[in-house]
Amino acid sequence: MEAPLFFALKPIDCSLRRKEFAMLKINPSTTKETRADIAYNHLKLRMKFELVPFYCQLLGQGFTINVQTGCSIKDLLCRQLGIAEDYLAERITTIFLNSKVVDDADSTVVNEGATLALSGPMPGLVGAVLRSGSYYAAMRSQISHAQDEVSSQKTSAKITLKLLNLIVKELGPDFLRRGILIKAQVLHEFMERHAEVLRPGLVGGELDGQPVELNSLHLIDWNTDMILLQVTPDKSS
Repeated sequence: MEAPLFFALKPIDCSLRRKEFAMLKINPSTTKETRADIAYNHLKLRMKFELVPFYCQLLGQGFTINVQTGCSIKDLLCRQLGIAEDYLAERITTIFLNSKVVDDADSTVVNEGATLALSGPMPGLVGAVLRSGSYYAAMRSQISHAQDEVSSQKTSAKITLKLLNLIVKELGPDFLRRGILIKAQVLHEFMERHAEVLRPGLVGGELDGQPVELNSLHLIDWNTDMILLQVTPDKSS
């Protein structure tokens, strides 16, 4: 059985100003990496501070995590990933499970292979209609997720997590710091497409413990389909 790859966020006070949500930190003691159980290349990049958020674009495309499935979305987000209940209630205003809008995070179940997307407020009528628990929920009955029964049998399994708009801005840098598991092809295309922007900001890098330069990344023949990518800000920048 594969070892869970978890991310934990410290509980926060909802009285914090909006800018302060971006200061959320992930507790490294709750994340354990077992290379014998998870086959991936491990790429560590140390970037100038201002370029770290640029990598947040990858989180909107989706990244893989191992969690205990058969539980509610709220249980997964708050108890497994450590996102504060206040943050879930106040900041994550729209939730998609397998492309359908979720109205009740307490009773909607996440199963193996699911894709879970978290979003902050969306503008206009569309945003109002898609908002979880919205008054206009009846207008989107065809794209609303039906509630499932929470299972007493929890299973360790992979799901895809996507962070959208202000959620990726607030939580993204800390997910990047702890590491996101993404497809090697997605990372390769991202690096190649944005090489001119990213290259000047690279302070240092390691691939599976060996030094690597951004200039050579597009030449690497990845030996796995997945990459564990960690992006951290350089303390001196």
